[in-house]
Amino acid sequence: MNGFLRAIAISAVFFVAACAEVSPRFQQPEAFDALADVPPAYIVGPGDELSVVFPFNAELNYEGPIGPDNNFTLPVAGTVSTAGKTSTQVEQAISQALTDRKIAQNPAVSISIRRYAQVVYVGGEVRQPGAIPLQNKMDPLQAVIAAGGALDTARTSQAVIIRRGADGKPLLRVVDLDKLIRTGDKAQAIALRPLDSIFIPKTSIAEAGLWVDQYINKIIPFQRSFSYSINSQNPAATAIIAPP
Repeated sequence: MNGFLRAIAISAVFFVAACAEVSPRFQQPEAFDALADVPPAYIVGPGDELSVVFPFNAELNYEGPIGPDNNFTLPVAGTVSTAGKTSTQVEQAISQALTDRKIAQNPAVSISIRRYAQVVYVGGEVRQPGAIPLQNKMDPLQAVIAAGGALDTARTSQAVIIRRGADGKPLLRVVDLDKLIRTGDKAQAIALRPLDSIFIPKTSIAEAGLWVDQYINKIIPFQRSFSYSINSQNPAATAIIAPP
């Protein structure tokens, strides 16, 4: 019996923790919001399509995608690495490549990004979790819709956005999608940034069902149906009791 009570007590702790709201001490809303004030320079990456223009050498103009290995290949300049570079730094790399190949001396190069291959990640209680294309000024609700919408078991009042800070550490921000839907609260319509992660947790009821299955049904064995005698005078008269 002591073991049984201990299992129940431990399970209850996990249950309460699972159903509890995300504690404010695990959030960094001020630090998170500060990132939006000074967005970092965009780092080009695989899938981005670049347009390279040479103002004084129009015959060298070229358009094409960055490969999955972070390399960008031009017919005259050859292959240039774009890893960790902004468009301005790629311009400098192309100019240097043309100079090294003696095609032009310090040529003027201008780059524009024709198509951004940016994604955000949506997980948890959504129909189609995974990476989705990031559209201009997409907010968490739009991302959830793009991921097929929330499941019935979703706790949409506590959607969690995870974003990497300048030091690489993750910053958390909790937004209430229900409030965004009902009142159009702008504070909940945070503009997403490339590589943000949006996680939709389970509702307390869904967590309770999972808890019962994991910590009661699987840990504590018991017979789901049993018989008992209606009275001691007629042992043959029994009833079967089964859970719904």
